[in-house]
Amino acid sequence: MALDRYAALHASTPQGKGDGRPTADQVLQDQDLVGNHWRDKVILIAGGTAGLGAESARVLHKTGAKTFIMGRDGAKGQRVAKDILAANPDYPPVDVIEMDHNSLQSVRDGAAEFLKRSGGKLNVLMTNAGVVASPVRKTKDGFEAVFGVNYLAPFLLVQLLQPALVASTTPAFHSRLVVVSSAGHRASNIDPGNYNLEEDGYNSSKAYAQSKTATILMANEFERRYGGRGVHGLSLNPGVIMGMEISRGLPGTSASRREQYYKMEPLLAKWEKSVEQGAATQVWASVAKELEGKGGLYLDDVQVAQEAEDAGQYCLPGWKQWIWDEKVAARLWKDSLNMVGLPDEN
Repeated sequence: MALDRYAALHASTPQGKGDGRPTADQVLQDQDLVGNHWRDKVILIAGGTAGLGAESARVLHKTGAKTFIMGRDGAKGQRVAKDILAANPDYPPVDVIEMDHNSLQSVRDGAAEFLKRSGGKLNVLMTNAGVVASPVRKTKDGFEAVFGVNYLAPFLLVQLLQPALVASTTPAFHSRLVVVSSAGHRASNIDPGNYNLEEDGYNSSKAYAQSKTATILMANEFERRYGGRGVHGLSLNPGVIMGMEISRGLPGTSASRREQYYKMEPLLAKWEKSVEQGAATQVWASVAKELEGKGGLYLDDVQVAQEAEDAGQYCLPGWKQWIWDEKVAARLWKDSLNMVGLPDEN
């Protein structure tokens, strides 16, 4: 299958959520993976108890893979897992692991619990959890919270589970790291040495943008370090999906925010996606046969993204050049290992 098979569906002017753009279910069907085709595989979705993560878990569960979801609210996760299994009773139950991205110790505990339950096997790791811009606050470990939750906790999780990804890769299917980022990365590069935004004062929009740029740099550096060992890193922008729990920290209700944002940016009304459409790119990144053996790519609208024509229009697809800076990515990786208390493997 071609890497651009869905390009035409996005090239015409979108008509808003629920239009003809593909859903995650359609992607899985097009890959001919509905059924017990992946009985031998293990999938872990961090941030899988709501929104795009829960939708990804629901769809990927249909492959027959053993599916794990992580979230800070175990009871909520159990409800999501129960609903998924009820819809697909012929597949393995979904396992739930409590993990709070606000605490690095919770990440360590969650990773250890996953390895115990999975027997050390992992074919697809999706890092999906995140928060949007918020007032300045700190994680339990003292890091700026948006950077800590959106980037540093997933970075630690990746480090702890990397050996399982390497051990599980096969010639037929190379293990995959799927990093859910955002078009918001285009608002700011990272600021090495000022990750906590303490020097020039806190800016919530910059905090979010920096955290999302960092996740893409992580995926690219992961590919440089592990691609030769048959494990590949992919990053992506799911698109504009309003009303999800990631926006719970913003003022107003989901409906009022949508109305306000539509007034500020009329393009949003056409480019907004449903949750089912928003999950399409990350499900494609997880299973697509046409992506086998490929990594270091940034995906958008269920295809390999191009440079943004208008970097300031965040509802439109595309990347900003700084995500390909190898020197900055290498420094961020080294600094991050130090922040989470791990040695540099190099």
